[in-house]
Amino acid sequence: MTDVRAFSDEELTAFLDGEADDALHAEIEAALEHDAALVDQLAALDVPLVPIAEAYEALLQDAPPMPAMPEPAVAPAPAPRGRWAWGVGTFATGLAAGLAVAMFTGFGTPEPAPKGWVSFVASYQALYTPDTLVLADPSSSEAALQLANVSDALGLDVSGLPQAEGLTFKRAQVLGFNDKPLIQIAFTRTDGTPVALCIIPAGSDAKPVNMGQAEGMELARWNTPGYGFLLIGGTDNAPLQQEAETFQSWSADIAT
Repeated sequence: MTDVRAFSDEELTAFLDGEADDALHAEIEAALEHDAALVDQLAALDVPLVPIAEAYEALLQDAPPMPAMPEPAVAPAPAPRGRWAWGVGTFATGLAAGLAVAMFTGFGTPEPAPKGWVSFVASYQALYTPDTLVLADPSSSEAALQLANVSDALGLDVSGLPQAEGLTFKRAQVLGFNDKPLIQIAFTRTDGTPVALCIIPAGSDAKPVNMGQAEGMELARWNTPGYGFLLIGGTDNAPLQQEAETFQSWSADIAT
């Protein structure tokens, strides 16, 4: 059997979020082919929690009464909020069964998995409502200044931001994640739906657009060499896909 080194949760989270460099990405992919324990470890970071919670509830409804358990001295840590995943698929099956057994037998709650930048962005974007950006109405010169500022912080010129059909520019600001600049460019659709384009320094691999969901919102993510992109907002997949195509084409043109 081939020896496989232990990967940290941080390395595996970077793999899931598309932030791993080429060497680490290739190393993890190769290890997954023959290391069942690594598959379980990766699945533990990527398994969607809502379907498992529903499975727990169904199991408990059919289960015989459990003996009374003493109350813990410290309340269990809350489960992490929804995490968007690239999709481990069947890797999560064994883990879900194991977690269901743990819940059924009264053993402890699993530790929250580390969250990547997409999860934090989704949690932040979930706070937005149609009223959040209603007063943001920058002039052309103000918008240009904001885009110049975020370009300087990111090290990527985004001043030529394209006009995506149905989106109105509202603001651009510099946030941060793990000591990296995280740029958020906020828009609204004609119906007031808030949408955000976020950009962060990432690995050197380019990745095509992948659609998904987080915090009840549709999202699209992709990578150009050196940068990760995320477009998120609303519950309608069709407009987000069209908007993502516009921004992905533009991002490919400005990639260095």
